[in-house]
Amino acid sequence: MYNLLIAGGCAVLAYAIGAFAASPIAGLIPAVLAFGGALFFTSRRIGKQIELIAKKAMEELQGGNMAAARATFRTALPLGKWQVLVAPQIHAQLGAIDYLEACSLLMQRQVTSSKQKFTESKSELEQARDWRARTMLACVLHRENSTDAAVATLKDVERPGKTRFMPGASPSGEALFYGVYAYVLNEAKRRDEALQVVGRGLESLPKHAGLLAIQEAMSNRKRPDFKVFGEGWYQFFPEHIPQEVLIEQARAAGRLPAQQPAANRQMTWPQPRR
Repeated sequence: MYNLLIAGGCAVLAYAIGAFAASPIAGLIPAVLAFGGALFFTSRRIGKQIELIAKKAMEELQGGNMAAARATFRTALPLGKWQVLVAPQIHAQLGAIDYLEACSLLMQRQVTSSKQKFTESKSELEQARDWRARTMLACVLHRENSTDAAVATLKDVERPGKTRFMPGASPSGEALFYGVYAYVLNEAKRRDEALQVVGRGLESLPKHAGLLAIQEAMSNRKRPDFKVFGEGWYQFFPEHIPQEVLIEQARAAGRLPAQQPAANRQMTWPQPRR
């Protein structure tokens, strides 16, 4: 990456000057300082550019303009040549946008268009590295009935030692990961494996209400309500959002008229005969 090359060049130059002015050993200190300083300033510069791009894209997303947000995020991809892990982060954002759009099309019963959009989402998410993006990739594979591939992806996220894939920057995130993992297995009629996954989640989060609830439901051969994980669940399965919530969101966005107060509603029942 360019920032590493620039920092390395600064270190070599600083070492040469120090070695020439004093001794080879004395040149090590300015070399280390030059490397660290150059890496810090170039990384900070790239970080600010990405921050501005992400802010603009999020504003476009909040305005409902997914195409514009996608195009804005793509302008950050060339910065991946400058700094490590920038490109995977951008691909994660692009994949998430495509995934949510595919789910929206599916909810509108536009099956062919949603399949195409899920395919586009998968190609982006495969280049991502964070646990949310990899979990979303598993959801795409699950929707394609590729259960074994979905489970393999989730197992890779969970694998100890692979810190770049490890779920759970927070307890809620870790619980959500295990919830999605159990859901994929349970939907594939692999309840015993799903229970094992929930058990592993409870090893690190023994008092998590959501994990305990789905463990109890599956143990009693009942259909668990995975919506116990709250709003985080809907980023993976937005079609599970309750109908009344969708109506309220549509009203808030102005797509539906505001609900009239009960006293002002027009009566629709039959009037008494005169």
